[in-house]
Amino acid sequence: MKLTSMITVERTSVGIVCAFALALMSHNVMADKSSATGVAISNSLHALEANDQYEPTIINVLTVLQSGKLEEALDLINVHLKRFPKSRIGHLLRADILKGMGGDLSEIGAGSALPAKEIQGLSHQLKNRWLHSKNFDQAAHKRIPDSLLDIGEHPYVLVADMQKGRLYVYENNDGQAELIRDYYMSVGSQGYGKQVEGDNKTPIGVYHVNRYIEGQRLPDLYGKGAFPVNYPNRLDRFLKRTGYGIWLHGTPSSTYARSPWTSEGCFVLSNDDLLDIAQFVSAEAKTPVILSDQVNWVDRRDLLLRKDEFLSVVDRWRRDWESIDTEAYLSHYVQEDLNFGAINFKGWANAKRKVNKGKTFIQVDLDIHEMFVYPGEKDMFVISYTQNYLSNNYSGQTQKKQYWKRLDSGQWKILFEG
Repeated sequence: MKLTSMITVERTSVGIVCAFALALMSHNVMADKSSATGVAISNSLHALEANDQYEPTIINVLTVLQSGKLEEALDLINVHLKRFPKSRIGHLLRADILKGMGGDLSEIGAGSALPAKEIQGLSHQLKNRWLHSKNFDQAAHKRIPDSLLDIGEHPYVLVADMQKGRLYVYENNDGQAELIRDYYMSVGSQGYGKQVEGDNKTPIGVYHVNRYIEGQRLPDLYGKGAFPVNYPNRLDRFLKRTGYGIWLHGTPSSTYARSPWTSEGCFVLSNDDLLDIAQFVSAEAKTPVILSDQVNWVDRRDLLLRKDEFLSVVDRWRRDWESIDTEAYLSHYVQEDLNFGAINFKGWANAKRKVNKGKTFIQVDLDIHEMFVYPGEKDMFVISYTQNYLSNNYSGQTQKKQYWKRLDSGQWKILFEG
């Protein structure tokens, strides 16, 4: 090889390395600082267990690019595109690699003729996938989202980290949540924190899957199927959040995966990932879906301590009820907007006092079905349970849900019970 040719190859390699290093590595400040530092893992759990090589091959291409090995990167991206011909991110990378081999490449997308907005979205997707591969604690079997206080008897629970663009699947292993899958995910085109209909934001909160819609019954936009969730829930309605039709669904047939912020408020997986996650999601089981702005990862020991703290709050309420100390029992409830404004506290409290005058004993047992820290709200948790009530003149079993919030005074109070 002539010296001039060697210099050209070296310069183009440096150019493409700089382009991808600046675009990807400089964003490490966005990494989840709560993740344990350790050996970087380039494969997601989903890729390892489901044998899906979409994301791992993209990460491998980026790794090779940052070492300046353009020909090797081109071979890898060609293999990727042969398997995933609808991979827009793959076509973008291939165009950039070819441009880098023929001249200097200053930024991601410089080799593509796509519109700037689409390039920006694909670049955002690359960053999300790259940061996940480098910063996600694969020893996350030892760390867990702090929202998962108690998953009860739910076979599976979904947890979304919308800032990172990731959806995690936890399996119930004798009452302990175990991470078994994680997927790249897209959210609303305007981000998250839905407030009003048409704001194109994905809601933050605790929801449940309430049905399944087969792909053949849907427009192509929604891909291979959809799992609607129960937005708006009680808290959303109280806070006057509007809108409807928040679904977990797939992608159009024209693309493999969408950019991180592209939906009208839904949370979206590739069709391959949707078909994979379908084995864990059930309308009959009302699979919980925790849509978090950002997951806070904690050690399991810390999670158990927090769970015990919240259980002690609930148990004080239960014991005060059993003691027939009506005033102590009533002190656990907010007096303004009780049941999100549906109950007048004064009238309800007088009715409780009257009922308790006829009690000689009360016994209350709770069988907890789920307990989650509520994302997006300060110091709030929600608990669902079967209540078994027994007294000298009444017995019954009811399904209950409570929203608890710690007030500025430091006291935990029941906002809703029903």
